[in-house]
Amino acid sequence: MVYIIIFIIVAAVLGPLLSVLPSKHQRAVASFRDRARQAGILVQLREPKNIPARLQRASDESLVCYSQRLKPAMRGAEPELWVRSRAGWESRSGNPTPSVIMKVTEHVEVIFVSGEDVQVFWDERGGDEAYSEVEKLIKSGIEDAFSEGREGI
Repeated sequence: MVYIIIFIIVAAVLGPLLSVLPSKHQRAVASFRDRARQAGILVQLREPKNIPARLQRASDESLVCYSQRLKPAMRGAEPELWVRSRAGWESRSGNPTPSVIMKVTEHVEVIFVSGEDVQVFWDERGGDEAYSEVEKLIKSGIEDAFSEGREGI
């Protein structure tokens, strides 16, 4: 009988402590954000703004912005916005979507390149492989997209 009472007391003390431990997904998100910070990528908890009504996002998932300043050679480029809609990737300008963006993970929904930085909005799901794709896109893929777009001009 004494053992049962001790077990109940220990369970009553440990129960609330175990409930505050992060879940597997929360640990993965924290890992993504730490790796992004180490790679020089800014992580912001904000939704994309100024998406034209004709470019409706494919889902209503909450997104997180991973961004980085463009390299000096890329600064001043014409701003562009790509949105993954139900019909696939579409751009605000109506130009064809570069193949680099067409190949990106389905967890990325919005990519915005201003004259100063690149912003990738994604749902932080898909594991390490999805994170690696996002980091690669931010680090070098956008430059590939712009060079691909300029070749067609």
